[in-house]
Amino acid sequence: MKLRKFSVVELKDGNRATILDGQKKGYLAEIVSPYGISLGNKIISKDDINKVLLKKEYLR
Repeated sequence: MKLRKFSVVELKDGNRATILDGQKKGYLAEIVSPYGISLGNKIISKDDINKVLLKKEYLR
């Protein structure tokens, strides 16, 4: 699964994340709790992702 910048995913721990950049080891993401509190930036892997909530598509 290849995610683009600004895609929103749900993590297995219940938090949500916005993808900021793709890294070699995973994705740099801003983590947000279910209550809307920012938990900071963290590198997440594909194994941490439960499902994709919003995937940014480019229109031509």
